[in-house]
Amino acid sequence: MDRAIAQQPNLRPEPRKRPRTSRLALLMPDLLEPTLRERGFASATLLAEWAEIVGPALAEFTVPLEIRWPRKRVEAGSTAPRSGRMQEKAEGAVLVVTCASAFALEVQMASGRILDAVNRRLGFRAVTRLEIRQGETPKPRTAFMEREISVELVTAQKAALIDIADDALREALARLGAGIAAKDRKTRL
Repeated sequence: MDRAIAQQPNLRPEPRKRPRTSRLALLMPDLLEPTLRERGFASATLLAEWAEIVGPALAEFTVPLEIRWPRKRVEAGSTAPRSGRMQEKAEGAVLVVTCASAFALEVQMASGRILDAVNRRLGFRAVTRLEIRQGETPKPRTAFMEREISVELVTAQKAALIDIADDALREALARLGAGIAAKDRKTRL
């Protein structure tokens, strides 16, 4: 009998390999690349390091939107005329930045410094102009901070919720009601 068992092939199924988990930071460059290229950014470094590039004061109310690269030059043998004010200037990229309208003048005055800092980060003189668009900039999200709720407000809310049998639910609702009541008191003052 031992020989019969030994001669039978292993009938246990092979364990399935689980897909490896990856860090989100490793996946993001591949996911963002098409959108960034569409906006003219070769990589996300300009966006990610914007606060370091322009400084915290300007980064607070400015956001880089896109980099517009110049079209390829017409060949030397071609007879197509180069006309217009933009073609006469140096053919560099244009960095488009949005800022709150109240700070547009400040951004314009700092444009030379911004262009120098961006070009230093890129490693060559790629960006030659800064275009400022006035608009709303997204507000950075701040970490949620839990407010201190007075014990008196919580006990007053618990007294109103005596009908609820579940203690945990009653406690949660009392804290919620006390938080709303505390917020109401601050707005009325």
